[in-house]
Amino acid sequence: MSEIQQSDALKKLVWFIIALAILGTVVAMLHYFAIDLPIQQAALHTPANGLMDEWL
Repeated sequence: MSEIQQSDALKKLVWFIIALAILGTVVAMLHYFAIDLPIQQAALHTPANGLMDEWL
């Protein structure tokens, strides 16, 4: 391969890796907002102070 063909192949590889990283980031964000965040918010639900109301 000549020097120009190697450089062109390397540029394509770099662009492929960048596109793959961006796609992975988008998929991870979609997963976080669609699945992980609602589960975390549901787990943070605290019960009302029913026990303390009975003591007063």
